[in-house]
Amino acid sequence: MRDVDSYHDIFSARGERYHRAMRDWPEARAAELQLLPGALGVRDGEVLIDAPAGGGYLARYLSAGVRYIAVDPVGEFFRRCPGEQGIDRVHCPLDAIALPDSTADAVASLAGLHHERCLPAILAEFQRVLRPGGRLGIAEIATGSAPARFLNGFVDAHSSLGHDGHFFDGDVIDLLKASRLVNVSLQITPLEWRFPDLASMARFTQALFGMDQASDDQVIDGIDRLLGTRSLEDGGVAMRWELLVVTAHKPS
Repeated sequence: MRDVDSYHDIFSARGERYHRAMRDWPEARAAELQLLPGALGVRDGEVLIDAPAGGGYLARYLSAGVRYIAVDPVGEFFRRCPGEQGIDRVHCPLDAIALPDSTADAVASLAGLHHERCLPAILAEFQRVLRPGGRLGIAEIATGSAPARFLNGFVDAHSSLGHDGHFFDGDVIDLLKASRLVNVSLQITPLEWRFPDLASMARFTQALFGMDQASDDQVIDGIDRLLGTRSLEDGGVAMRWELLVVTAHKPS
């Protein structure tokens, strides 16, 4: 396995495959991508920073009246993030966000921070770019959860890059408070990823997680055993997933 240890390193190596999965199956993670805008109550006229943003996938789940700022350190994602009206892109490290203080009403961070080791510095940056009274929402893999076992077990064993996620638990409360954020809330949220068939589920997860050493059948079996699936009425298949949703506020 290659020695990759940060979000930047990991997705510089496999960002193109990740983006291809999100492009080819754009609705697969719809329920997940709607989590944070809903939890944060993002409204028209507000500014939302998405960090790390990947290819800007969250933007399609916001109303046209929200100003969206995609922050990502990976050039591959930055280049592929759409440069449309109402969307701004910032290419910079997560612990040194190239935006002024008090830029945003809300900051959203979806399932990328478990690849980072400098979490206190990143949380401090999130606090800095929030306006007084602004909201932070993080949706992450929970320590000990089925997705955690799937990623650090099955994905790790079937990817030449490996997978060594540092997942979230109650300790994040202390980190947020140390970053001068208040009203911290944690909630485990079950959800599903949806696909038209099992083959699509296998190919999506292979590309998304860089599983270049597993066949379709192996991936389908691993998902069924470790996460669980169910058949949908339209003939599709749902893959079970869950995230720890963390919200906090910057004091007014």
